[in-house]
Amino acid sequence: MGVAAAPGWRSTLQEEPLLARIENLETYLRETPPRHDHERMLLLWASTRLPGLLDEQRRRELVDIIWRQQRDDGGWSTRTFATPEALGSGKRSEELRAEPDYQNPPSDGYQTGLAVVVLRDAGTAADDPRIRKAIRWLLSNQRESGRWWTRSLNTHSRFHYISYSGTAYAALALAKCGALAETSDFGD
Repeated sequence: MGVAAAPGWRSTLQEEPLLARIENLETYLRETPPRHDHERMLLLWASTRLPGLLDEQRRRELVDIIWRQQRDDGGWSTRTFATPEALGSGKRSEELRAEPDYQNPPSDGYQTGLAVVVLRDAGTAADDPRIRKAIRWLLSNQRESGRWWTRSLNTHSRFHYISYSGTAYAALALAKCGALAETSDFGD
């Protein structure tokens, strides 16, 4: 994402070794199968910045993977995008598998915000009913502190650092849908 996002940087590159490394990165992304759906989503996001990284059929397949995981409440859950061992360090995998909601984990701010950002960047309209449902979830699940809480897959401590990323993604998702300034249009 950094290679593609820096304004004008790539178009001015002339150093052959650096250009070769960027080509190697793109080849790796094209040819290395993602290990889980979270990586698939990130690959789709990268493809929105790196033209030609994925063909249109592969992009549609990845978009469909994200939509299939949208929860009934409109959000997404980080825990449905990979096994506990694959996301995070795996230190809590046994514990997470023993929880009553393991098979049906709740939506969280991190995955919901990120899913909306990626889907919008991949061309999904802000007025798509599924996106609007996700925006309603975000608007109704922001905490009084202003953040969107996401439970860590790595720690028991009171510090769930993924909530910081989740809050950033949620705010970006709202911005990409025009829902930061005016929220009345997103009510039920």
